[in-house]
Amino acid sequence: MPATSCRGGFSPAAAFVPKGGVPLPRPWYETIFDERYPDLFGPLERDPEEEVSQMVRLLLLSPGASLVDLGCGRGRHAIPLSLRGYRVTGVDLSEKMLGLARERANREGARVHWVREDMRTFVRPEAFDACLSLFTSFGYFDDEENQSVLVNVARSLKESGVFLLDLRNAQKGLSGEEDMEKTMTVPSGRLSMRVRFDRTTRRARAEHTLTRSDGIRISSAFDVRIYSEEELTNMLCRAGMRVTAVHGSLDGAPFTSGAERMVVIAQR
Repeated sequence: MPATSCRGGFSPAAAFVPKGGVPLPRPWYETIFDERYPDLFGPLERDPEEEVSQMVRLLLLSPGASLVDLGCGRGRHAIPLSLRGYRVTGVDLSEKMLGLARERANREGARVHWVREDMRTFVRPEAFDACLSLFTSFGYFDDEENQSVLVNVARSLKESGVFLLDLRNAQKGLSGEEDMEKTMTVPSGRLSMRVRFDRTTRRARAEHTLTRSDGIRISSAFDVRIYSEEELTNMLCRAGMRVTAVHGSLDGAPFTSGAERMVVIAQR
């Protein structure tokens, strides 16, 4: 997402400049995952060890299963999964995030195959027992490209392989209920978050602004396509998978209109 501001020592990402033309802004998913990310989004992250335990139970993962974490970021889940004996591939577009992941994996002795690639092109035919898409790492693109991501997932899964898609439950946004504004105290200052749903485009735009204790402000914004359960079911079917369960959290709670998350389990 394009940054709404970038002060306090952080430099905006360079834009592509066509020959003799005006610089073209880079899409948000090429610029957001940088030095700002831990401060702007880290406070929303939950205990990865607990989430890994929940996923292992939810998917009934066999010891030593081959997994791919699509949009792995700095390895919050890929590393603990590796330390539990799973064969893990972590895929991300951000070299910054992958660099942090490699550093931590080296410190902790985790063996993860890190791949810098766009999820719209990443395919490893029938290589994985399970694919994970966590913390709303899906919906970045337009409908056609988002569908291509699911097709790639299906192609990369072994026969009867499973896909876990963890998304924010956007049912309230889709039904036209109020948008969200929230401010919270975090270790580095005050974090303000604002989410606006566009019922026409069915996309949500979120803006995060951190006012640090030293008075410096940093902010970012991102824009994702919000899908209903029915839409996702149809998209997964077209990709060659079938939905086997929908939960309201990674611990397997029922999916309701008030659930915080929408966790979709599909099988090839």
